[in-house]
Amino acid sequence: MSVWHLNNLDKINLFLSDRKNTTMLLPKVIPEVTIFYELLIQEILKSKNYLCKKIDNYKNINELIAPSLFEEKNAYIFDVGTTKSVIEDLSNVGDKSQKFFIFVNYSSYKKNTLQSVQLNAYDYKKDIFSFVLKDQNFQSLTNEIKTDFLNFSYHNPHLFFSELQKLKVHTGQFERNKVYENDTILSIRKDIFKYKNEFSIKVLSRLYGLLKREVKIKKFSF
Repeated sequence: MSVWHLNNLDKINLFLSDRKNTTMLLPKVIPEVTIFYELLIQEILKSKNYLCKKIDNYKNINELIAPSLFEEKNAYIFDVGTTKSVIEDLSNVGDKSQKFFIFVNYSSYKKNTLQSVQLNAYDYKKDIFSFVLKDQNFQSLTNEIKTDFLNFSYHNPHLFFSELQKLKVHTGQFERNKVYENDTILSIRKDIFKYKNEFSIKVLSRLYGLLKREVKIKKFSF
């Protein structure tokens, strides 16, 4: 099958087995979609026995790829603005089994069309559908529940995996008209996105408070 006809899940799997390319670029569409793809990549990496590391502050590639005492497969998720230094550094990585997923702004994504493997994050709705299509538990649900869940997930991609897990735990019950308060996991994660590059004692205290709120929300929404 031509790579152009593969969905993004297949492209990620193909990329992991590729012994030539080490880098995959994804455009940062909106925070909700970025969160979805970070979680999707982690799910696929876990199924392939990769160790996944999220890198927020990229400095030196040599600090990340130090030789391991064990035969581990490593993958890294980066969130950067531009690819100017990152692509050049990663091109020098000798171990092609190591994989790098880089979220960049759209202009950098377009500039590197011919220089790296790319994933179109604007297809997130197709990828949500493709993911549940392979989930036997989900496919055993009623059509009404599946439709309600998919419609919700298309509008809230960042909550897809957590809601899918709840759906399995609660044996197919899904609240069709979910109402979220302003203090949601999404709002917390947006704050983290906002402050992650402004590290200080003040921000550290803020992040600690965000983590406490996230735990509280999860406790009462599950």
